[in-house]
Amino acid sequence: MNIALFGVSVGVGAIIGYVTNYVAIKLLFRPYKPLKIGNITVFPQGVIPREKEALARKVGEVVRDYILSEEEIKKIVTSDEVKEEIEKFLDEKIRNLLDKDITEYVSKEEIADKLSSIISKVVEEKFSMFASLVNKDMIKNLLLNLQMPLKLNELLPEEKIKEVLKNEIFDFLEKEVPKIFLKAHIDKIVEEKVASFDEKRLEDMLFSLMDKHFGFINFAGAVLGAIIGAVQYLIVSKL
Repeated sequence: MNIALFGVSVGVGAIIGYVTNYVAIKLLFRPYKPLKIGNITVFPQGVIPREKEALARKVGEVVRDYILSEEEIKKIVTSDEVKEEIEKFLDEKIRNLLDKDITEYVSKEEIADKLSSIISKVVEEKFSMFASLVNKDMIKNLLLNLQMPLKLNELLPEEKIKEVLKNEIFDFLEKEVPKIFLKAHIDKIVEEKVASFDEKRLEDMLFSLMDKHFGFINFAGAVLGAIIGAVQYLIVSKL
């Protein structure tokens, strides 16, 4: 066996295999536009730029059917982690809300006006004998002169409010949020976004995701080329 010739055959085969795969991968993306002389296409556009719209549509369908399907969205929004964060949010917000005086949200004038209407109506219906003595304006003036602070937590039970809100929010997340996502046509949004990428950006994005895999393909091409070179040498040397 001629070791030098064997090594050359293996080395050349490895180089050819590597370069062939490298060029094949590049031709997936290049050229970005078809090379033409006049109206004659000398070299066609790369496969991925040429099929960018079909690729964008397929990516949108995959996102819709597998990544953000109705069931997957439901799993995400009803997960224990999401529920835990919602409960933390409710604890803090409701506590802060109920600890404030009602007049921070509604003016004292408005509160007195509404309460006086309710009280005067009750007096007229239930205690008609006092209706001529107690009217709405009298009650309103009395309420306006009261100086005692009125906090929401004195009227509304914190735990009960939190429980009601939590149930409503969880029910909304489970039943309505997945439908909202579907109505938003996530697949079309993804499709339009991918289709809007220019060819260079699309190439950079796919290479960032597949760089190691493309490298392995190049390496596999070199190994296969080396094997073919070795087999070729052995066959030729036997002739």
